[in-house]
Amino acid sequence: MSHELAWRSRFVYGTTGSETTWDTTHPVQAWLQEMTPIGGSRTSAAGVPAAHVVRRDYNLHVTLRVLESELTDLYALIEWGQGAESFTWYPDVDDTATSYTVYLEAPLAGESWTPSRDPEFPQVLLAPIVLRRVDGYAWDLPFFT
Repeated sequence: MSHELAWRSRFVYGTTGSETTWDTTHPVQAWLQEMTPIGGSRTSAAGVPAAHVVRRDYNLHVTLRVLESELTDLYALIEWGQGAESFTWYPDVDDTATSYTVYLEAPLAGESWTPSRDPEFPQVLLAPIVLRRVDGYAWDLPFFT
C-alpha cells in the first residue's frame, strides 16, 4: 500500500478502561527523524577529544494537519503527554497492526506552543509535535514507501 496520501494518525491515551481514541481528519505532513545524543564532549588542551554518551534519543517530528474543531482533541492529547505519560500512536489509522508506544517530546510542559495555518489550505492548522519511542529504538518508519 502506498502511504503518500494516507497517513492519518490515530492516538490512544488515558488510563486502562477509560482510554480516549482520536483519529485525525487529515493526513500528516512528511515526518522527519532526529537523533539527539544525551551526554557531552570536550577536547583537552593537547587536542585529544573525550566524550560520554548517556543515551541517544531517536525523535520523530510529526506535523499534524488539523481543523480548528479538532484543537480540543489535540490539546487533550498534548495535556496527557505533557504529564510524562506514554500513549499509543498509529501512524496510519487504516493500519492497526502498526503502532508505537511513545512519549511526547515536544511541546513539553512549560513550553508555549502555537499551531500555524497551512499556506495552501488556510482552514487547516499545522500542529508540530515530537514523539519518542518508549522502547528507545530508532524509528524504522519511512514516510514514502
